[in-house]
Amino acid sequence: MYSWRNFVDKVKRYYPLESFEKRGLVIALLILSFIFSFRDWGVERFDVAMGVRNLIITLILVAIAMAVRELAHRTIAIWLGYKSQYKLWLLGLVIGLVVAFVSNGYLFFIAPGTMIITHLAVHRLGKAHYELSYKHLGWIAMAGPIANMLLAVVFKTLSVATAIPVFEKAMIINIWIALFDMVPIPPFNGSRTFFGSRYVYVFVLGALIGCAAMLFYMGGILPIIGALILGALVLLVFFAFVDKKW
Repeated sequence: MYSWRNFVDKVKRYYPLESFEKRGLVIALLILSFIFSFRDWGVERFDVAMGVRNLIITLILVAIAMAVRELAHRTIAIWLGYKSQYKLWLLGLVIGLVVAFVSNGYLFFIAPGTMIITHLAVHRLGKAHYELSYKHLGWIAMAGPIANMLLAVVFKTLSVATAIPVFEKAMIINIWIALFDMVPIPPFNGSRTFFGSRYVYVFVLGALIGCAAMLFYMGGILPIIGALILGALVLLVFFAFVDKKW
């Protein structure tokens, strides 16, 4: 059984960012904010003042999304006896910039970076093990996109309740970060979830896509319920037509 005091102690020790993480996150925040605000630099003509204002707003929204993402990774990692650290993927961000310029901001390639996982053998909270578990890596990896999608649900609910456009934009940012984080190709974190368990990956991916689609029409608890149902249906289809060994 996990010790709550032990967990809190590990949070205090391992939550703070290392210097390389801070540098990487600053670079990622600036580039992602520019990508997400690419089409917000004027309506009929280029407007510097409007663009800078929208860039600052987007920067705040992206910072919130990335903070939630990293906190989710760190929390689950520490709970399982690991340390999660942010790693910048500069090439992915450059590709995102190129896609934004080529498509005039209509297409996205969102590469928020990946994670470095190290084992805290001395501080293990539960049953002792001294090697990285693919299953645990998968759980840590999927914590980020799930957290971002739940945050998207919150922002959509606020958008419906207040009709403030910035909440809709915040929802979209979190949706894109969550979905791209599930790409099953390294260095995207989705590859960790995929290799941890194909079944969990298929269920979570189906649920996230379903939730994202429903969020464009409604907020509240319904997108979450719908996501769970769709995730289960996608998993059943996977069992029936792809993995027939079950």
